[in-house]
Amino acid sequence: MKKTNLEITTMLNEMDDHDQLGVVIVLNNKCKATHVSELCPLQRTDQPTYHLREIHQITGRFCPKTIRHLMEHSDVEYICPDYSVRSNLNVATATIGAKHTNQFHGLTGKGITVSVIDTGIFPHYDLTYPTNRIVGFQDFVNSRTTPYDDNGHGTHVAGAIAGNGSASGGNYSGIAPEANVVGVKVLDSQGNGLLSNVIAGINWSIENRSRFGIRVINLSLGAPPTTSYVNDPLALACEKAWRAGIVVVAAAGNSGPNGTIDTPGYDPIILTVGATNDRNTIHEQDDTPGEYTSSKPTLDGFIKPDIAVPGTNIISLQSPNSTTTIQQPQNKVGPHYFTLTGTSMATGIVSGIVALLLQASPPYTPDTVKVRLMESSKFLTPQFTGYSFVTSLFNMTRNYHKTD
Repeated sequence: MKKTNLEITTMLNEMDDHDQLGVVIVLNNKCKATHVSELCPLQRTDQPTYHLREIHQITGRFCPKTIRHLMEHSDVEYICPDYSVRSNLNVATATIGAKHTNQFHGLTGKGITVSVIDTGIFPHYDLTYPTNRIVGFQDFVNSRTTPYDDNGHGTHVAGAIAGNGSASGGNYSGIAPEANVVGVKVLDSQGNGLLSNVIAGINWSIENRSRFGIRVINLSLGAPPTTSYVNDPLALACEKAWRAGIVVVAAAGNSGPNGTIDTPGYDPIILTVGATNDRNTIHEQDDTPGEYTSSKPTLDGFIKPDIAVPGTNIISLQSPNSTTTIQQPQNKVGPHYFTLTGTSMATGIVSGIVALLLQASPPYTPDTVKVRLMESSKFLTPQFTGYSFVTSLFNMTRNYHKTD
């Protein structure tokens, strides 16, 4: 594995000795250090931020001398800039058969918790009534302790996953209306954030998986990849979560059919979601791939996304006075709901499907979940990824259980 890439080397050569550069340092699994100062002497201007033990990474702002020392250390696998990450934004429950599954299979996501790593979660009526299902909240942006969402994106995604439709008479319910959610705020009011905060959110979710019952991580965010997934700190953090027993569901990105798949969705291990347009009809015969969804082979040549579900004009929860609500008032659906489009929305829907599957089959590993979802999907076009239908998924799952 390379220690660094050409981009960071160029940056260091252009910096003064007392300048700082935000970086993410990937450690090998044998490293015993508990602080960056155990790896090399720190300079007065250095500012370590997080030592993320679950994923073996360190983040912070360091001077060129310190970074060069770290590049030579035997416990350091890779160093990359602390790049920017953004939310992947650009009738679905009935289209994919979720309401049928809720009603006739009795599956609602109960007992399963999804970690929504995003812009936060507003305590919407559909998540807090009749019981509060926002069971945890962690803020890596403003360090607040109670749930909020100043952008609105994370709340919309959480509603697609687990909204119960209380404020709409059940009309606008999510896929898993009894699942729990934890809000992990890593993106700001504009839907932007740093790699270091996203991986801190993943690390926190792994650390707290037993405390909150976290079985799924939803990542409706991403960034253009600059290196292979084997080096990318965000992809590596997702793999750590996957191997810890958490299903990681990531958005493919919204750069169109000729655009590359975002990180972390370009990692071949995790579950990557593309979007379709259901044209506001329940039957799927007129559904088409979302014109915005990334579907080109990844930087490493893998075919992604893995599956697709509706992501166009999704009605879900509104966070009052948030950036999206203020900037897009035309998208309001009454006082409590909002319409958004993007692979972000599709990713939330798939996280809800995963919650249903884990409720039905608690022993399933992330690998088994991914296989079942891909096996039960069908192609919309010969070139486009498999389209997931919940009814087919659970019919197939019942057949597997009969033969076990």
